[in-house]
Amino acid sequence: MSEPSIVPYVKTTPKPFGVDVEWKWPGGCAVLELQCLHEDGRLMKERIFWPATVCLISGLKAGERLQVRLRPIAEDGSARDWRASDWVEGVSSVDVGEIVEALDEEIRNSCALHGLKGGWFVDKTGKAYIHEALIGDGVVSQNYRVKLNVAGKGKPHEAGMTLGVEGEHSKVEFLADRFKVHEAASSIIENAVATSAKTKIRLGDEMKQAIIDAVRESDLFASLLAKIDAQTASVVGLQQAMHEAVNDALLNALKPGGAIWVGLNRQH
Repeated sequence: MSEPSIVPYVKTTPKPFGVDVEWKWPGGCAVLELQCLHEDGRLMKERIFWPATVCLISGLKAGERLQVRLRPIAEDGSARDWRASDWVEGVSSVDVGEIVEALDEEIRNSCALHGLKGGWFVDKTGKAYIHEALIGDGVVSQNYRVKLNVAGKGKPHEAGMTLGVEGEHSKVEFLADRFKVHEAASSIIENAVATSAKTKIRLGDEMKQAIIDAVRESDLFASLLAKIDAQTASVVGLQQAMHEAVNDALLNALKPGGAIWVGLNRQH
């Protein structure tokens, strides 16, 4: 029996957290073998049947590269040997607009939004909007634990952070043996009380906006994209990645010259 022909056309297209593989079928063939080689050395194999012409390889990080190749499988199961020229490179999308839209759609379709009244959306610039949020009985609390790599004279420090909404009042509380804060253009902190062991900050409307601006102007989405592992891009994994990204943005605001640091120093 003659050797099966080659696949005449193979193309890869970047997608958010994945790569689309497209091909054209050779004549007289109804089965293809697709192999995908990941950056970490994992080799995935899959049989593809006529008339499929596209396959999405998902579960990738932003900008992750891979190699794909296809070959026809004859009716008797035989296939020609692989050639070096069969490999075609693919890379997942790093387009922020595409990724934000994909995340927006993922969250919109998740059960996590059932507690929101009025809906929410994220625009292509990375700005998030939530309208008339209603969660449970109107009381929300979430604990974040952050470990700072180095502080002071090389001594590691850990700082806990709690954010909550209670009734009509907003509260942000930081617990640490010490901390320093970094710069932002401007900030306003109302009714700030600080001690050597504990700092409590009750935020007015202007400070809320200052915090929103600090997060918006930070590397929030860049950090999010770098940390998300799309293989666990379930709602739980997505929320954890977003928590870590918000932590990073707030830690930047706590460094010398940051929004909160400037506000605290103006009180003295």
